[in-house]
Amino acid sequence: MKIRLFLLYILICGFLGVTLGQQLEFVEVADTIMLKQKLEASSEFTNSISSKFKQEKHLWMLKETIISSGEFLFKKPNSIKWQYNSPILYTISIHDNKFTIDNSGNVKTYDIQSNPLFKEINNIIATAIRGDFINNPNFDSRFLSNDVQFLAILIPVNKNVKSMLNIIEIYLNKSTLQVDKVIFREAQDDYTVISFEDKRINENIPNSDFILSNP
Repeated sequence: MKIRLFLLYILICGFLGVTLGQQLEFVEVADTIMLKQKLEASSEFTNSISSKFKQEKHLWMLKETIISSGEFLFKKPNSIKWQYNSPILYTISIHDNKFTIDNSGNVKTYDIQSNPLFKEINNIIATAIRGDFINNPNFDSRFLSNDVQFLAILIPVNKNVKSMLNIIEIYLNKSTLQVDKVIFREAQDDYTVISFEDKRINENIPNSDFILSNP
């Protein structure tokens, strides 16, 4: 049940169009080798990310978009924290091979290595957020661009990932190569959009920020 709740918060789906809902049309990148080299360098440079985020959940069965917001932390190699502050208090932390959920003070911890699904979730999120998707064997990739952004389209080939997702769209700022937005697309035209704001790169984040415990 907790796994499903996490997936509903982070992963969802639809179908990809040429403009992908953007005002500026995307076209195929001509020199993908050069872009991949730049993305690899940017990923290597990025050791930590602190950011506010806004999440928009679109479910085909609901007319209204479910909007939530909070704070996001990332630290190499794979420490990730989603702290939802609105509309409910809910925190998800992935750190030291542990997957921890804090639901309004009720904390549950799971071992990532002993649970293949948790391990795949961890890999998917880390891949999307830190831009570490170059030559990733779990995905086929396409690269597009417009005047302000690059767009990486990741199509799962790993059967475990395919069971959760159809497509991941990663929008990167063309100047900084940092991730501006991620769209997770699943089935039945459901999808989740996560946008990042007030991003701070390579600030010192102590490991204690990823540790959740019962009050």
